Amino acid sequence: MKKFDRVKIEADTKIHLIDYIKINSFDCRHEIWSWDGIKGESLIFCTKDFKNPKNEVQKIVETYINEEFDEKKHTFKIKDEYVFFNYNMELL
Repeated sequence: MKKFDRVKIEADTKIHLIDYIKINSFDCRHEIWSWDGIKGESLIFCTKDFKNPKNEVQKIVETYINEEFDEKKHTFKIKDEYVFFNYNMELL
């Protein structure tokens, strides 16, 4: 999906899967990745799709993954034009 063409992938991150989905009618890039002995998943949204990206995206992903945001299990970052939510992380 063209709107996600500018998502930057760290040089030492291996992407295992990328697919494009809709969550609550919002476009989303879903990734499964591994990095530095960790495997995880990301949901990436375009910042411009939201009035208040932090609050809106957090509510959307909590519903999608069926659990509340927990700093010990999830990461949430707004960087440039994208909102990144990482979850399902495990040590390899």
